[in-house]
Amino acid sequence: MRRAAMSVGAALVIVGLWCLPAAGQGVYGSISGTVSDSSGAVLPGATVKVTNVDTKVTKTLTTNDAGAYSATNLIPGLYNVEASLSGFKTAIADAITLEVNANPKIDVILQVGATSEAVNVIAEAPLLQTQQTNLGQTVTERQIEQLPTGRNLFSLIPLSAGVSQQAACDGCGNNGNLRINGDRPRNQDYILDGTTMTAPVFGGQAFNPAIDSIQEFRIDTNSMSAEYGKAGGGVLIAVTKTGTNAFRGSAYVYNRNDGLNARNYFEDRSRPKNPFDQNEFGGTVGGPIVRNKLFFFTDYQGIRADGSFPVTAVTVPSPAFRSGDLSGLCTAGFDGAGTCLNTSQQIHVPGTTTVVPFNRIPGAQISPIAQKFLPLWPTSQTPGANPGTSELSFANPFDSSTNRINARVDHQLSASDQISGAFHRQWARNISYPGSVIGPEGQQIQRSNDYAFTGGWNRTLTSTLLNNFRLGYMHRIGHRTNPGQSFTSAADFGIQGIPACLSEVPDTADGTKCGTPGVSITGFQGFSTGAVLYEPATTIQIGNTVSTLLGRHNLRIGGEARHYAIDNYQPNGVASSFAFTGSQTGNAFGDFLFGVVNNGSVEVQNAMVSTSAWSYALFVQDDFSLSSKLTLNLGLRWQYDQSFREEHNGLAFFNPFTAEWEQFGVNAPDTTFDPSLKQFAPRVGLAWTPIGSLVLRGGYGIMYPSAVGHGRAGDGQPGPNLLARTNIAAGTNWAVLPAITNPDPSAITAPIPVDGRVSFSSWAPREQTPPSFQLWNVTLEKQLGATTVAQLSYVGSHGSHLPVNYAYNICQQTPQSAAGLGYNATTSPYCPAAAAKVAAAGGNLFDLVVTPGYWGLSSSDYHSLQAKFERRFARGLSVLANFTWSSLKDDSSSDWGGFWSLDVLGQDFYNRAADRSVSAGDIPRRLTIAPIVELPFGKGRRWLNNGVPSQIFGDWRVSAVYTLSSGSPFGITDNSYGYCNAAHTLSNRPMMIGDPLPGGFDQTIAHWFDVTAFDFSGTCPAPGLLAPTGPSDTTKAFGNAPRYFSNIRNPGVNNLDFSIQRDLRLPAGSETRLQLRADFFNLLNHPQFAEPISDPSNAAFGRITRTALNNRTIQLGLHLYF
Repeated sequence: MRRAAMSVGAALVIVGLWCLPAAGQGVYGSISGTVSDSSGAVLPGATVKVTNVDTKVTKTLTTNDAGAYSATNLIPGLYNVEASLSGFKTAIADAITLEVNANPKIDVILQVGATSEAVNVIAEAPLLQTQQTNLGQTVTERQIEQLPTGRNLFSLIPLSAGVSQQAACDGCGNNGNLRINGDRPRNQDYILDGTTMTAPVFGGQAFNPAIDSIQEFRIDTNSMSAEYGKAGGGVLIAVTKTGTNAFRGSAYVYNRNDGLNARNYFEDRSRPKNPFDQNEFGGTVGGPIVRNKLFFFTDYQGIRADGSFPVTAVTVPSPAFRSGDLSGLCTAGFDGAGTCLNTSQQIHVPGTTTVVPFNRIPGAQISPIAQKFLPLWPTSQTPGANPGTSELSFANPFDSSTNRINARVDHQLSASDQISGAFHRQWARNISYPGSVIGPEGQQIQRSNDYAFTGGWNRTLTSTLLNNFRLGYMHRIGHRTNPGQSFTSAADFGIQGIPACLSEVPDTADGTKCGTPGVSITGFQGFSTGAVLYEPATTIQIGNTVSTLLGRHNLRIGGEARHYAIDNYQPNGVASSFAFTGSQTGNAFGDFLFGVVNNGSVEVQNAMVSTSAWSYALFVQDDFSLSSKLTLNLGLRWQYDQSFREEHNGLAFFNPFTAEWEQFGVNAPDTTFDPSLKQFAPRVGLAWTPIGSLVLRGGYGIMYPSAVGHGRAGDGQPGPNLLARTNIAAGTNWAVLPAITNPDPSAITAPIPVDGRVSFSSWAPREQTPPSFQLWNVTLEKQLGATTVAQLSYVGSHGSHLPVNYAYNICQQTPQSAAGLGYNATTSPYCPAAAAKVAAAGGNLFDLVVTPGYWGLSSSDYHSLQAKFERRFARGLSVLANFTWSSLKDDSSSDWGGFWSLDVLGQDFYNRAADRSVSAGDIPRRLTIAPIVELPFGKGRRWLNNGVPSQIFGDWRVSAVYTLSSGSPFGITDNSYGYCNAAHTLSNRPMMIGDPLPGGFDQTIAHWFDVTAFDFSGTCPAPGLLAPTGPSDTTKAFGNAPRYFSNIRNPGVNNLDFSIQRDLRLPAGSETRLQLRADFFNLLNHPQFAEPISDPSNAAFGRITRTALNNRTIQLGLHLYF
């Protein structure tokens, strides 16, 4: 803690001396231009006033020697620009719309005359982007309100060109498979009111604000200015609404339910629909506290949902089996002594050859522990497919609630000072039953408890020098309980010797109620342990930007500091887990009744894994207006990212080169990576306007996404002194367990012995090149009339040194060397010292086969042609259409393996080139169209504008979002067919013996590809295909199938979301309106199919058995605006 305090103090000193850190453009826009006379001569010394129409807050500026002015740090909204100079008439440009992160150029021409004479000039915010080269999309307040979003702000992200989703899913904008111009999932930076809201552990957005609180939303996708970093290819900026001089607000309620929704394509029509009911309610209010000075805006959103998941069939024990009568196993009959005539159907006393007569276990011999588990299974009288089983139709119920509050205050302290602050709060709870136990023993609760503060101070130092200081704080708590946590524990079932869980974790009754033990019984539905998680995480951000106008140079200089702190409690099997397979008695349920396990485990963590790190950045950005037609954007960013440090010095790797445990902060540096001082990120752009309605832009830049979180194997792993696992051997009776390793929290830094535990470690080199993305674009934009623009862009990116799950370990044997040494070898020519130590502890060669660490061996290449057509709202119509034609190739598609990105792991550590293919996120073609249409009926409209017809048909509006997209490529993702690599961590792929999509092939969901085109007999075999010859079958070969097939693609998306709305004025003609609304998601009820089964040992291999999107869902709403 002392070290952290020193770091905070050092950062604050730097802030004070340098006016360091922040990104004011993350909240604001700016208006700039030149003041000249009618001959074109620039006018230095002219007074320019930029006034917010709604708040009357005014910035007063003076043009410099080049006649230029720049009003920065402006809240998005409507503005008036007034220019005056002695000897000239005052010119006023009214109602200029300023969008977030925009910099419209408003040039003003003054006419000779008296200053008291005012002249209104036409100076609408230009549609063409003539001063910046960044690509992106601004989503306006109208689009946020009126498009069918599902009331999820982030569902609007895919409306931008260059955005792709690896798989179709409801609310994919809120999902980890989002990619922007070839970057990786969760490599984007999410900014809310100028402060990062990126989750510090795994990336992605930490807050999902209510859409009613958002003024505008911006997606920057390429060639961003130097203010931005910490992202691979996308920066997503949301700005909350501010109060104005007029009070305004809203109240709403929305509902979805199973009666309105269509059935899923694969749902059994003979069953009732799965019950579902969701209600969303809330409201907003904002206005002045002191007119023209102090304003507020606040909102609340609540969501309540309950229902059940689709019905599934689970296998539970029959009444006879529950009583110990397993005689039904013996179909061949018994002899007079009670021995089954078919010996394979005979039950034995565990660990002996003694038969259990007639396969009936006496009640006195049934484990008391098992007897306490038996009542947890629901009963069923429906016979199952196998002896002793019953089939139970089970629908897992759920109940969830979500609450969000946002509050913002803006204060104009003086003509030179403006401060703003916002508070964001969200908390949620979801109750479900992941097993078949409906009751306290099976209940799992997931909670989130998040809050954030953002604050800013704008100070005008001179008419051309402005300062923006920002401070942000975000705290998140992710919390998931074990089933039964807070209600029961292993001791309640009679299992003794399981240590308590961490008492500071909520819902554990001070560590005494850690949940229901996990029980797995082959052939039966077991009891899931789930996975307990308690993870508080904090991000602090400090930033400052100084803006000045020097001649034709618009300069911004500043930087930022971010501090990440993450606590983690996540032992697997903390309540204990046991597996019964039939290895002890001849039948898995017999093993369970006797209480003799095939294997089991317990993990104990007696202290939080507490990690923290700092990240710093400095930048300079110069937007240089060479002429009225040509602007250069030049920038440079420097970024420094520390590796995470664990507070207790409890992180540890086993180093196979030194044959020692590296305990970070004890016998090794206190961080796992050496930070790089070379993260320089240049930005270069050019915007040329040869004629007034045409602009040509080009840009290039480098972005460093940096690593976040402590969860990656190569960036910090709890050592055995912090997180200890005890394996329970076959033949152990769970009533008499061995001593469970219980690490002493006061001895976390004690030396770690070299033994078999090294197999749970990972290792990666300290010196690593940070991952980076090079981004570039060439864009031609043409204005078509007063409200419409068309844009055509070539956009590309190249990712370098991207993290990949890789076993960088000289002891990691090749198949050939493993075959020569043998599975039980105790020596190794590659690391003899490490092998000798492990052998002395009773281990063997394969204990040295460590878990791979993450480091930067991967790369990616993205090329695309992007087209956009945008009509701003005018005369009752707006249209936003984007088309992307692209190609993305890589050799690894995610920082996190297959966890979020559906990525297929590589096949051979020693042949990276063989893993290069189209990316998991390659979506060749994607089209989105989002129109808003006010129907031409009613008062003031073209038709039916009087009388009763006007009252019936007036004020109707329709909107839609249509998506047509190619599917992502298909890959063999299953690992069950073995590992040719001795690492035991990678996938194998089949041999190709034909074309999986031959000419004339009838592709249906029952036969998505020709399964006979693959041969697994020459590769590592799967159970059920061929019998493996050992843990690493070195007689087999690596498959030659690609990691992903470019010609076999998962189903694409063809989806239409539609909304119909009517505004009723209350009373007629007033500003108060009641909106009646119906939203239809997947209006045409097209089944949006998911990927086919990719496991060759599955009988459904090559078939599609589920959908990725729901069938038609209807949402009804009432929304009052006042």
